[in-house]
Amino acid sequence: MNPPDGIPQDADLHATLNAILRNAIEALGGSAGVVATWDEEEHRFVASDSYGLDDKALEQLYPLLNEAIPDLALSSRSFNVLSALLEPPLPKSAQGQTLDPIVALPLQVGRRSVGLIYVLRPRGAASFSGNEQSALNAFAHQAAVALDNARLIHDLLNEKKKIESMLEGSAEGIMSIDSRRRIVGFNAAMEKMTGHRRDKVIGQPCYQVLHFRDWHGISICNSTRCPMVTRPNGESSTCELQGRIQSVDGQDIEVAMVYSVTRSRATGRAHGAVMNVRDIRRLREVENLRSAFLSMLGHELQTPLAIIKGYTNTLARSDAKWNKKTLREGLQVIEEECDRLSKLVNRLLLASRIESRTVTLKKEPIQLSIMADKVVRRLESVTGIHTFEVDFPADFPEVHADPDRIEEVLTNLVDNAIKYSPKGGKIAVTGRVKGDSVEVTVADEGIGIPRRELERVFERFHRGENGQVQKVRGMGLGLFICKSIVEAHGGKIDVTSEVGKGSKFRLTLPLSKER
Repeated sequence: MNPPDGIPQDADLHATLNAILRNAIEALGGSAGVVATWDEEEHRFVASDSYGLDDKALEQLYPLLNEAIPDLALSSRSFNVLSALLEPPLPKSAQGQTLDPIVALPLQVGRRSVGLIYVLRPRGAASFSGNEQSALNAFAHQAAVALDNARLIHDLLNEKKKIESMLEGSAEGIMSIDSRRRIVGFNAAMEKMTGHRRDKVIGQPCYQVLHFRDWHGISICNSTRCPMVTRPNGESSTCELQGRIQSVDGQDIEVAMVYSVTRSRATGRAHGAVMNVRDIRRLREVENLRSAFLSMLGHELQTPLAIIKGYTNTLARSDAKWNKKTLREGLQVIEEECDRLSKLVNRLLLASRIESRTVTLKKEPIQLSIMADKVVRRLESVTGIHTFEVDFPADFPEVHADPDRIEEVLTNLVDNAIKYSPKGGKIAVTGRVKGDSVEVTVADEGIGIPRRELERVFERFHRGENGQVQKVRGMGLGLFICKSIVEAHGGKIDVTSEVGKGSKFRLTLPLSKER
C-alpha cells in the first residue's frame, strides 16, 4: 500500500519495510501485519505499510490504532486477541482467513518511539508467546532504524530545498564551484546579471565563463590572487575581491565577489567555494558622482571666494586711499561673486529637494511666449556675439504650470546655448502646438554634443569630456534640474545634437486644463 501524506517514505523504504514485515510474519507464523507511524498533523498512528490485508480490513483496524494497539505494544505481559478488542465481524486476511491473535511492539530509536509493528494470526491459532514477542522485537528494531533514517533523509531534503529556495530567490548573485573551479551552482540572479543560462555553465570552469579581472584589466582567475589557489594567511575562509566580470554578450559588469572557501584542515587545500556576486555598477557610479561633485564644488567655490578675498583685502588696505568709483566697482564685483555663490548654493539645495521629492509646484496659467521673450531679453545683455530669435504663433495657448520653475528651465537652456556656442551664432527659441501638448525648442549653433553622451546629459553632475565643455564653469546640475522640473509637470525633455553644428533641446508640456 502507499504511505499516507506526511510520512517520509520513498520506494526503497517501502520495499525495506515490506520485506521486514513479511519476514516477521513468516517467522511468527502469522497471516498479516502492519507497520504504523505517528502522523504529527493528525496526531495519531496511521498505517505506513501492510502485508496480507486489504483496504476493508485496514479500515476495521484503524480505530484500534488510537488506543488499543499502542497500549498492547507497551504492555510487557498482555498478548491479546482481536475478539477482545473489536465487535464482530473481525477483519479477514487477503486469503479470506478471519484474524484474531495479535502481538504488537513499539518501534523505538533510543528512547524515542517512531511507530508500531503488529502481526496477526488466523482465528483459532495459538496466541503469541513471550519468546515470539522477543523475536518480533528484532524486526521492530530493523523497521525503527529504517523509518528513522527515512525521517532524517526527509528532513535533510527539506532543509536542502529551503536553502536552495533561499539561494534561488536571493537578489544577489550566488555561484558555487568545486575543487577544480567548475561551476556547480548558478542562481537566477546570476543568470539575470550575466545573461548566461544555468544549464550552459554548469560543469564549466568559472574562469572561462566570467573572466574575472581587476580594475586594471589583469586576470584574477589566472593568477595567484584567486582565493581557490591562494593559501590562507589566517583562519578566515572568506575574502572579497572587486573587479569586472564578462556577460554573455561580452559586456563588462563591475562586481564585488565575496568568496567563502571550504578547505581541508590537514592540507589547507580548497574543496570548493560559494561566491556572493554583487553588481556594484550603481555604487561605483555614486562614488564617481561624489568625487566629481567634490571636485567641481571645490573649483566652483574657489574662484568666487578668491575674488571676494582679493577685493576685500585690497579695499581694506589702510595705506591706500580709494576714490568712490574704485570702491563702487570693487564692491560691485564682490556683490556679483556673492550672487554667484548664492546661486550655486540655491541650485544645490534645489537638486537635493528634487532628489528627495520635496519640491512643491505652485501652478497657474502662464504664457510661454511672453516668458521666453523675457528670458531672452535678460540674457542677451551678457553676450555681444549672438543673435536671438523668439518665434511663437500668435494664438499660442496657455499652460498650467509653476511660473518660477518653468522660467528657471528656459533660463538654463538659453544660458547653456550661450555658454556652449563660444563663437556666437543664432539662438532660436520657438514654440508650437502638438496635439494635447505644447513644445518649446531652444536651438543653438554651438559645439554640439557627441552621440555617446546624449543619453547622459540630463544626469546630475555629468559634464562632457570635451575640452571646450570643461572650460565652461558649472556643476553639471542645470539639465538635471530642467529634466526633473519638466517631468514634475507631466512633460518631457530631450535633445538632438551634431558635433560642431549645435544642439536642440525640446521640452514638451501638457496643455492647460482650463483651456
